[in-house]
Parts: sequence; structure tokens; C-alpha cells
Amino acid sequence: MKREYPCLISSLPELIIDFDAKKFDFDALRNEVAESIHPDDYKLVKILFYPYDSQNLLNTLLKKDIAFYRKGNFDKNSLNDKIKNRYGLPKYMNDFIEIFENDKNEDYPDEFLKLYERDKENLLQTLFYDEVLKTKNTFINQWFTFDRDLRNIQAAIVARRLHIDASDYFVGKNAENFAKSTAADFGLGSEIEWIYKIIQIAEIADACERERKIDLFRWEKIEDISVYNYFDIDAVLAFMQKADIVERWLSLDKQTGKEMFKKLIDDLMKTCNTQKVFNKKK
Repeated sequence: MKREYPCLISSLPELIIDFDAKKFDFDALRNEVAESIHPDDYKLVKILFYPYDSQNLLNTLLKKDIAFYRKGNFDKNSLNDKIKNRYGLPKYMNDFIEIFENDKNEDYPDEFLKLYERDKENLLQTLFYDEVLKTKNTFINQWFTFDRDLRNIQAAIVARRLHIDASDYFVGKNAENFAKSTAADFGLGSEIEWIYKIIQIAEIADACERERKIDLFRWEKIEDISVYNYFDIDAVLAFMQKADIVERWLSLDKQTGKEMFKKLIDDLMKTCNTQKVFNKKK
């Protein structure tokens, strides 16, 4: 049975309002969550931010002069130390480092080694999704299935528009469809019913508005996954994923960020009020 965190969830609206959109402190919020939930549940929160760690790992190994993503679970010094000592990293990252340092390693399937030769980032993403989709938590599993499919669809649309072969950029079971299908929905309309929505959004000319629509769609998906989760870890995960979107927009576009911030507060208040009514009926 999932642990519940009624005190934390109930206090989030006040905590968020205290930050307000002008000085939203994502790190402080994340620390508050870390201190308020069971360590095993916080491991699930950390999974949400592994994509930042993945990018930091790749940039570090390839010695790219790119800004370090601070929202990962490991700071720069810690990541360098863990890469060196191969300790304290998730398995998929250790596997990638092993292949990176010895690409002739026979312990790994040929398909991984060939993928590494074609596109290192794709291999890292493949290892990540293979590992994370084995997680038994409902929110994590459904969210990253959606995330993988969304990224594949976006890449496929761009590749089709530019008439390029993007075979090496697709991840997961539908990779061949995205790479080879000539159908408008890549032959996946019956399996991924929301693919038409993304194809429609892709037609928006303004890049900022297009990205905003995509994130609003992500927001809708978060709510769909966590619709009946009020105080358990899935509610916390949903909140943290929304907060990540808010923080990103506050750094990119203040007006959109403020709109997202208000939506975050409204959703929290709605969740808390719904739970009060639900408890009364019980």
C-alpha cells in the first residue's frame, strides 16, 4: 500500500504562494519534499530528474563545454567523482560508462554496441528508458512511456519535414514505425491516440507558442495519470513534474511562467478541496 503525505500536500499551496512567481525557488521546494517523504519514495522523485543527469553525464564524458544542468541529482563534483569511482550512479549510467570506456565489451548485446557507434546519446536514452520502465510505480512507468513516445513523435515530425533519415534518434518498440512509415500518423494512431494532437501542435509557426502548447499537453497528461491520487507518492510526483515545467518557463518566458505558476496553485487548491469533500463523504 502506498504511503500518504496529507500534511505535505496540504501545505504545498501555502509553500508555493510564499515563494511566488517572482522568486520561485525550485531547489528549496525539492528539499522540502525530500525532507517530508520516506527515503524509498524520494528515490522515485529522483528518477524524474535522471534525464538531467543523463545529459550532464554525456556532456562530461564527451568533454563538451556546455552549462551543467543543476536540476540533476548529482552536482558537477559529485558526478565526476562517481564516474571515476563507478559508485552511487543508477545502473543505466554505469552501463553506459562501461561501454564508453570499452566499446568492445562482450558483456553487452551487439545491438547496444552498434547503437553506441551510430549515436551515443540514443544509446544512453535507450538504456535509461529500458531501466526506468521496469519501475513498478504507476506514475513513473506511465509518465516515461508517454515521454519517450512524445520525443519520438517530435523527432519523427521534424525528420519528415526536413526529408532526413533520423533512424538513429528513435527509442523503443515503435522506433521502426517512426523511421519508415509514410502514414500521416506513422501507423500508430490506434496505439497512441494523442499522436494527432502533437501533429496538430507541430503545425504552429511560432516556436515559443508551439513549445507552450506541448508543455500544456504534458501538463494534461500528468493530470490524467494522477487523477485519483490525492496524498500518495504519485500526487507528489505529479506535483514535482509540474513544478519542473513551471520553473523552466519562469527562466524562459516570464509571462508564460507566471501563467503556469498560477495553474500550479489552482491545481493544488482543487486537489486539496476535492480531497476534503471526499473525506466528508467517507
